[in-house]
Amino acid sequence: MRSLIIAGLLAVTAIASPKWHELEGYTFDMYVAQHGRRYTKGSTEYKKREAVFAENLQVIRKHNADNTQSYKKGVNSFTDATTEEFRAYNRYSKAKNVPPPTETHTANPTDSVPSTKDWRLATNPRILTDIKNQGMCGNCWAHSSVESIESYFAMKTGQLPVLSTQQITSCATYMDGCGGGDAVAGWIYVNSTTGLTSEWAYPFVDIFVPEMSKKVTAACKNISSEFKPFGWFNELSEVGIDGYGTVSPANNAKAAKDAIANKGPMSISVAALGWKDYESGVYTNNGNTTDDWSIDHAVQMVGYGSDATSGKDYWIVKNSWGTLWGEDGFIKLDRPATEPCNFFGSVCGTSGCLNGLNYPSVFAQPTKIF
Repeated sequence: MRSLIIAGLLAVTAIASPKWHELEGYTFDMYVAQHGRRYTKGSTEYKKREAVFAENLQVIRKHNADNTQSYKKGVNSFTDATTEEFRAYNRYSKAKNVPPPTETHTANPTDSVPSTKDWRLATNPRILTDIKNQGMCGNCWAHSSVESIESYFAMKTGQLPVLSTQQITSCATYMDGCGGGDAVAGWIYVNSTTGLTSEWAYPFVDIFVPEMSKKVTAACKNISSEFKPFGWFNELSEVGIDGYGTVSPANNAKAAKDAIANKGPMSISVAALGWKDYESGVYTNNGNTTDDWSIDHAVQMVGYGSDATSGKDYWIVKNSWGTLWGEDGFIKLDRPATEPCNFFGSVCGTSGCLNGLNYPSVFAQPTKIF
C-alpha cells in the first residue's frame, strides 16, 4: 500500500515536470527532488522506484520517437508507479439498482451541430469550474458527478458554484466513497437530500487518505447543523437534483456530438489505464487491447474539435488528476469517422468514452433561515 500512497500523493504535491522534448539527461534524482519524494537514497524503496522510473521513462521516450503517434507521453506524478499500481488507482464502479433516467436526449437529424464545441471557452456564463484533484481518494466518480451539477446549474442560473465532492463521497452510502462509485449514484444521493453544499462549507478532506477504500472515507455529516449557533445563517444546501438524463443511442458518436453541442457537458466513464503517461496531443487506443475497453474511471466530456497538426478529430475530456497531468488537466481522445468498439460492441469510442453519456437535472434550492 505504501507504493499506492506515494503515487497518489504525488498527484497532489508535484511541480511541473519537464516537457516531452526536455527529457534529455533527466534523472531519477531530479524527479525525486522535483516531485518532493521522500525516498531515502540507497533504500530498498528508492531502488525499486528508480527501476520503475527508468522503465517508464524508456517507454515514454520510445513512444515519442515514433513520428506516427498523434500524442506525446511525458513525465508526471505517476512516472514512478507501476502499471498495476496505476490500475488500482482507477476506481469507477457502476451503480446497481439505480432509478432509470427521467429524460433522454436523442439526436435529431434536423439538429444544428457545429463543427467544433468547447465548453471551456464559455464565459457568459462560465460553466466549467477549475480542474480538481482527487489525490489518493478513488472518488473520480464524485468529481465527475459534481462537475456536471456545477455545469448544469451555471447554464440554468448564470451562476457557477464550486460544490462539495466530499459530501457526495461521504454521504452516498451505497457507493464505496474513496473506494469507488458512479457519477449517476451521486445525483441519486443528492435527489434524496435537501441538496448539495458548497465546497467552502464542506471541503474535500479525503485527498490524503491512507488507502482507497470506504473504511477510511470521512463520515457523512450535516454541515448545516454546525452553523446553527448563527441564527441568521442561510441553509448551506445550494443545488438540488430532480432527475437525470442519458444520451440515446449509446456508443454513437453522432448522438454524443449532438448532446455535447445542444445539451451540455456529459459525465462519462472510460478505460483510463493507457492515460498514465499522457502529456499532449490526440490520444488513440493502444492497439485494441482489453485495457482499451476495461471501464475504470469517471470524468466529464466537455467538447469536441479537430487538430490541425495531426488532422485528427477529438473529444475533449476534463480529468480529476490536477493541472500538472495532461494538457492542463484535460485530454483529447481520438474521434475517428467510425468509432472503435470492443468485440461485443458494448463499449465504443476511444477509451470506451461513448459507452454512456449522462447529465443531471438541477434546480436552485430555496433559501431557508434557521
